[in-house]
Amino acid sequence: MQYNNYQPLVSIVMPLYKQEQFMARAIACVLAQSFTEWELIIIDDASPGKKSTAVHSYLQDPRIRYFKHSVNRGLGASLNAGIERASAPYIAYLPCDDVVYKDHIATLYDALINDKTAVLAFTSIKHHYTKIAEGVVNNEWLQLVQVMHKKTQDRWTERRELESDDLNRLFWNKLKGEKKYVAALTCEWTDHPDQRYKIMREPIGGINTFRSWYNVQEPLIFHTTMGNYINEADKYRYFRTEKIIRSANEEGLKILLVGELAYNADRILALEERGHTLYGLWMKKPYWFNYVGPLPFGHITDITGPDWKEQIKRIQPDIIYALLNWQAIPTAHKVLMA
Repeated sequence: MQYNNYQPLVSIVMPLYKQEQFMARAIACVLAQSFTEWELIIIDDASPGKKSTAVHSYLQDPRIRYFKHSVNRGLGASLNAGIERASAPYIAYLPCDDVVYKDHIATLYDALINDKTAVLAFTSIKHHYTKIAEGVVNNEWLQLVQVMHKKTQDRWTERRELESDDLNRLFWNKLKGEKKYVAALTCEWTDHPDQRYKIMREPIGGINTFRSWYNVQEPLIFHTTMGNYINEADKYRYFRTEKIIRSANEEGLKILLVGELAYNADRILALEERGHTLYGLWMKKPYWFNYVGPLPFGHITDITGPDWKEQIKRIQPDIIYALLNWQAIPTAHKVLMA
């Protein structure tokens, strides 16, 4: 096949974040498709480190393109970035941790070509290792991997509006037209601990788990199917837009916050109002109630990366403030021993 003037019929958008271990398998699934008139657009949403080594060897194929965000922007923004770059009239999705079988793209493409009234087509899907859903999984919503739709002017809801696990709210309900089911099992939604919906849903996941995993720097508007609506943008607008008035205090301390802050985390700003400077070293993998940085109200410098000991030595904090909630004790102990 010649690619100089190549015009794909289907654009496959692959969102990627911290799951490079699945990349080779996902790309191999695309290369094995019986339908060959595709392009693959990989959107790396600021995964830590350099370009995924799993991608390098595949980029010689001009049908495969790779783009990396400088900061994490969220699933909606990543999918929209892929759609904006898509040159085909049909959009399919393959999250890098999922699997499609050989005839997946051909099956969905044929369904849309043969039914002009349909705006979206979807297949049966294998999930949770052995279960099969004829369409929607667990009476919730269609998963990305099982869907192809016409490229329209509609776009995914992005982080500045809402972060949610509900894909109907984020996009599917925006598409107006028939949604056609194809009675074929062509893909797998892979079950593993770091799936986005698990990171988002309480009680194991939640807003703080999500913030920590994706390194979210801004306040979140957050609502999942397993928790309450949270609007940090409104709640903390004053702290982010108004300068905190510090007391005249030449003896302000450098305070290192360690682990997490639990509930009502903004109480810590009272220390800054008294003229103290705040730093944060946060526990890994918090639960929803373990408030960790980057904190949505700002004003705290986070310590991140493997050189955290050296950073603390440079700062020379006067006080270490660590809550002894049981989840945070290992982090506090690590700092104490260092």
